[in-house]
Amino acid sequence: MLNQFNPFKENRAEQMRDLWKYYVPFPGLDGAGKPVIVQGGRGSGKTMFFQCNSWRQVLSKIRKEKLHSSKLLDNNEFVGIYYRVDTTFVSSMCGREENQWNSVFETYFSICIVQELIDLIIEISQDMSIDEKELTSFVCDFSKRFNTASTSKTLLSFRQETDMYLDMIEDQINGIMLSNNITGLRWVNAHRLISDICSSCSKLFRREILFKIFIDEYETLQLYQQKIINTLIKHSTLPVIFNIGLRPQGMKTKETISRTETIEAPHDYEMLTLGIDSEKYLIVLCEICRKRILLGKEQGKIPEYASEDIEYYLGTYKVDDELERITASTFNAPHIKKLREIIKKLGKEQNTTNEEIEMYIAILCDQAPLLDSRLHFALLCRKTTYTPSLKELYEAYTSKSKRYNDWMHNRKHGLIFLLCKELKREKMYYGFEVYAALSSNIVRYFLELCEQAFRITYLDDYHWNNPISPEIQTEAAKYVSEYKVLDIASYEPHGKELRIFIQYLGLIFYNLHTAELNTLGEPEPNHFSTKDLSLSMHIKELIASAIMWNVLQEGEPTKRKQSKLSPETVDYYINKIYVPYFMISYRNQRKIQLDANILEQLFSGDDNKAKMGFRSYFKKSQTEEIVLETTQMSLFDFSQGGKL
Repeated sequence: MLNQFNPFKENRAEQMRDLWKYYVPFPGLDGAGKPVIVQGGRGSGKTMFFQCNSWRQVLSKIRKEKLHSSKLLDNNEFVGIYYRVDTTFVSSMCGREENQWNSVFETYFSICIVQELIDLIIEISQDMSIDEKELTSFVCDFSKRFNTASTSKTLLSFRQETDMYLDMIEDQINGIMLSNNITGLRWVNAHRLISDICSSCSKLFRREILFKIFIDEYETLQLYQQKIINTLIKHSTLPVIFNIGLRPQGMKTKETISRTETIEAPHDYEMLTLGIDSEKYLIVLCEICRKRILLGKEQGKIPEYASEDIEYYLGTYKVDDELERITASTFNAPHIKKLREIIKKLGKEQNTTNEEIEMYIAILCDQAPLLDSRLHFALLCRKTTYTPSLKELYEAYTSKSKRYNDWMHNRKHGLIFLLCKELKREKMYYGFEVYAALSSNIVRYFLELCEQAFRITYLDDYHWNNPISPEIQTEAAKYVSEYKVLDIASYEPHGKELRIFIQYLGLIFYNLHTAELNTLGEPEPNHFSTKDLSLSMHIKELIASAIMWNVLQEGEPTKRKQSKLSPETVDYYINKIYVPYFMISYRNQRKIQLDANILEQLFSGDDNKAKMGFRSYFKKSQTEEIVLETTQMSLFDFSQGGKL
C-alpha cells in the first residue's frame, strides 16, 4: 500500500543500492593532499562517507544521469578507491614468523587495491578511448611485478591472475603451503607498488589524477598490520593518499614499521570525527531524512502532499506538554501527605504559629499546582545552608520571585522523573531534538528510531498527513533502546562485562533520578568520571572496548570540582540510545564520581559482584533510602527499566 512504505528501513550502507541517492556529505573531506582519519562509531556514516566518495558510487551516479564516464576524472578533485578490511582473512595472517606475514599482508593489500584499479580502467574504457599499446604495456609491467613469468597482456587476464594470487595467499594462510614463499608470486612493497600503478593510471587517462585510498574498519587489523598502514599514511605522497576509517579507540598503535617513527596529527593526517558538531549534525539529519522521503515520492511510494521535513513528523518536545500528560486525572499525589507532614515539622522547629502552618499547608501544598508542590517538597527536604525556611519559600512562591523562578527552571526536568515514578506514569521521549540526542551522534540510531516510529504509526492507518504522536514516539524509542541494550552482550570480546556494567550503571542513574527524598541539587545524572590514574590495566581495556563499541562516549569534563591538576581527565557518557530503557535523562546535566574499586565490581562480568558495586556506591554516598529500595533488584529483575 502507498502509505505503508517506510523510508527509514534501510540504514546499513552494506545493504543499500545506489548509496549516492541517500548520501549527505559531512564536512571535512576535500581535495587536499593530506591523509584523513575518519573516526565514528558503528552507524555513524563512515562506510557511506567512504563509498560515496569512491569511484564505483560516483560513476554509478554519473551514468544514471547519462553523462560520459570522463566526468569521473574531470569533475572530481580525486578518484577514490574503497577497501574494506576482510576481518576473517587478515586476522588469519598470524603465527610463525611475523616478518613473513608482513610481506604477505603487504602483497595481499596491494593486490586488493590493484584489483580496484583494474576494474576502474575496465569500466572507464567502455566509453573512453585508451591507447591499446599503452594499456598492453601497463598490463605487462604490473603483472610481472607480481609474477616475473606472467604472460598476461589484457586487463581481464591480469584481473583473473590477481584472483589466483589471492587464492594462493589463502592456501598459505591455511597451511597448505608452508614454504617461505609461494611459487610464482613475488612479495611486493605496498607503498612502492601502489604509488607506481596510480602514476601509471594517470598516464593511461592522460590526466593528473589524485587517488585517495579509503581503508574501512581499520580497527579490525592486527597490530603489525596497523603499523604497515600507518607507514602508508606517514609516507603518503602524490598521486596517492591513504585514508582510514575506524571506531573510537580503534587505533591500537601510532607506530610505523620503523622503530623511530610514529604518526601524529596534524603533521601526518587530519582527524575527522563524524557527528560531533551538534549544530551541523542536526542539519545533516534533516537533509538525510528529506532525501529519503523525496526518493519515496519519486518511486510513487509516498504521497506527493507529504512533508519532507522530519521535524514536522517528530515535532518539538515541551516539558509542559509532558507534565500535562503526566498529571492528567491526578488528584492526590503521594508526596502531598508527606509535604503536609514536613511543613508541620518545620513549622514547629521554626517557631511558626498554628495559623501560619495551616496557611503554608494550604498555599504551598493543597492549592499549589502539582509541579510546584513537588518542588516545595524537594526544596524542604534539603538539609543545607541553602534550604529555604517556610516563610522564605512562601514569600518566594507567592511573589514568583527570581529566586523561585530559578528554582523551578533548574529543577523542572528533574521533577518530571520524580513524578513519573510516584504517579506510575511513563517517562516520555519524543520530538526531533530528543530523537537526535538519543542517537548520540550516530546517524543509524536516528534512522532506527524513525523507522520504528513510522512502523508503529502505520498500525493506525497512517497516511503521512499528521505528526506522529508523543506516545507512539515514546513506544518506538523504548523498543529501540531495549534491543540496543540487549545487543551489548554480543560485542566481542567483552560483551558480557559491558552488558552487566551498563545494567547496573543505568540502575544507579535511575535511582538517583527517582529517589523520593531527592533534593534535585544535582538533577539528571547520566555520565561519570573517575580517577584515571587509579584504574587497573584491565579496567582501562574494558573502558576502551566500551568506547570502541559506543557503549560509552568520551567527553571533556563538564565541571572540575578540584584543581586543574585533578586526575579526572575525561567524562564518560552512557550512550543516549540506552536512556529510554532506564527511564533517565538524555540531557548532559550532572555527573557522578565512580571510584576504581566500584568500577572493578561493575565491570566484573559477575551479576553478584556488580550488585555489590551498585550498593557500595550508595553506601558511600550515604543514601540509605535508595539502598533499601533497590536491594532486591538484579540483572534479571529490573521492573522499572525493562527486563532481559
